[in-house]
Amino acid sequence: MKEVFIVSGTTSGLGLAFAKKITGEDKEVYSISRARNKKNDFIPQKNHFSCDLSLTFEVKKTMARIMRSLDFENISSITLINNAGMIKPIGNVGTNSLELVNQNINVNLVVPIAMAEIFICAVQYLPISKHILNVSSGAARNPYAGWSSYCASKSGLDMFTRCVGEEQKEQENPIKVIAIAPGVIDTKMQDEIREVPQEQFKMVSRFIDLKQNEKLLPPDFVADKLLELLYSGETETGGCYDIRDFIDEKQGR
Repeated sequence: MKEVFIVSGTTSGLGLAFAKKITGEDKEVYSISRARNKKNDFIPQKNHFSCDLSLTFEVKKTMARIMRSLDFENISSITLINNAGMIKPIGNVGTNSLELVNQNINVNLVVPIAMAEIFICAVQYLPISKHILNVSSGAARNPYAGWSSYCASKSGLDMFTRCVGEEQKEQENPIKVIAIAPGVIDTKMQDEIREVPQEQFKMVSRFIDLKQNEKLLPPDFVADKLLELLYSGETETGGCYDIRDFIDEKQGR
């Protein structure tokens, strides 16, 4: 019997850290990302699915292929991790590319909803351990000038999580679904933020300071903690959490 994990956005950062943490003899990882590089070599080629995560129809086809390939009779648990995220466009409303706004909402909200729809439809009846982890953000609860699309999409993901949680409480074979803001992690997204001119994002200096003062959380530490919280009694289905409520400042350093 195997534990199965489906993880989006595994090319680098937190998604790659998730994939590394859950790779093992009794575990099987299915990765979905735009590209497969040398860092992903530990994932078998057959288990990696190249997909543009801003295109819902591509994601739908990819998730359907994964679900058709699973041998449910030999699975002890199954987990979907909606990790892929997009920060751009950064700038005040009225100055942003509508194409980037559309991509942002798709990657951060529409696609996680689509993946959850297909996942739940396929596994709801199974009397095994089932989980969905939606990677949220502190921006879901706090407004940032210049991050309107990102804040709105992550806020929507939190509410989606809460709604699915209410639905799952009524199911015979419920799926535990939670959203967790992972804190400020040392990833490529942070690189993108620090490169933005201050006139586009007035809080950029704060993120530069976090990097310079080594206050960014390592992806491996965050992946460990999020998985721990997903499976622990500290969280309940439909809940939206922040990793900073479960760690102190010295952890992860």
